Amino acid sequence: MNKYIYLILFILIALTPNILFAVDASLSKKAENPFYDCLFDSAELNKHCTKLPNKQPVKVQISLHLLDILEINQIEGTWTVRSFLYSQWKDNRLAFNPKDFGELSILSYKDDLANDQMLRMWHPNLTITNQMYRREIENREISISKFGIVYYKEVFTAKIRTRLNFKKFPFDEHVVTIEVEPFSETQTLVRLVPAVRENGNSSVAPDIWTANKFKVEFSNRPGARNQLSTDTGLWLDPDGSQSLRLLHLLVPSSLNFSLMTFSLGIKRNYFNFLTTKLLILYVFALILWINAGFSGGEQSLRWPWEVFLGIIFFSLEAQDELPPLPYLTLYNLLVNELYAYVFIDFVAWVISTRLKIEENHSPRILLQRIQIWFIGPAFILAWAATISLYIKYM
Repeated sequence: MNKYIYLILFILIALTPNILFAVDASLSKKAENPFYDCLFDSAELNKHCTKLPNKQPVKVQISLHLLDILEINQIEGTWTVRSFLYSQWKDNRLAFNPKDFGELSILSYKDDLANDQMLRMWHPNLTITNQMYRREIENREISISKFGIVYYKEVFTAKIRTRLNFKKFPFDEHVVTIEVEPFSETQTLVRLVPAVRENGNSSVAPDIWTANKFKVEFSNRPGARNQLSTDTGLWLDPDGSQSLRLLHLLVPSSLNFSLMTFSLGIKRNYFNFLTTKLLILYVFALILWINAGFSGGEQSLRWPWEVFLGIIFFSLEAQDELPPLPYLTLYNLLVNELYAYVFIDFVAWVISTRLKIEENHSPRILLQRIQIWFIGPAFILAWAATISLYIKYM
């Protein structure tokens, strides 16, 4: 029995130097890079890891690739997209020795591991400022190189509010945007710059829309701390007091937030609307013109009320897909011109009927010719001129 006790004591004495050496080596590695905790799970978050890497502005390279346009909601003025976001920045505190990580030169974190790593290190907290709700992140991946360069990737879905101008409806074109900026740091601390990875668009727009070219702009804008005051042209200083400085000089660039704006042009496919709405209204106008010029006998005493009711029915429901607007659209102007033509034709019919009763043929024939050769063509020219001028100058 004593032999076994001596054997166990001998083994413990032999292993003690190795254990102490391993602890000492671990402590020495930590002493060489005290931010190794930023790369591992820890019971308490390291406050040093989540602060800005240095006093100089951190340049965050960023790019966006639009994968799909899920919906364009004209009533709400929103578009829902699925997109790929890429960003890159350098944090020297995250640099490591590959020998300490099995000769790995890049550490990768995916899904839940990436979410945990986001809590352990500093990141620019990129936010889509014009989103309606918090974006839904489908996949997320973080890679950290041995030099401390962080590569961030995510695929997200977001419902984004944008400005839609329907003045040229149904020939309207719009520019929808995605605005990305750091949530808390101004541009003196974090600055967004173009990434080596190019921006792109491989999306397919919904059926009634055609996607045009996209562009990306990098700029800045005042942060939420500089709210507009109730007086036009005046801003509130960071302490809440008003300043009388000029608007463009009031907010120093140090208080602005770096901004990346992804813009995409979209154009309505109006062929279906032309064939199912405008063409029908045009046919009704053509029937009025034919009725005014080529009807005779007793039929000339009857005005085509059915055509008028059809114009009302087809013109009212055409803009149901749009929200209530404070301005007239091109379609509204065309319909008003059609109503004006109907009213003029009705007045001409009343006058023609009275002349028919009085059997005064010469003025009635003259009025009929005016309807055929002047009023009808004038309506067609008015529609063509309105469409051309409105699209060109509005």
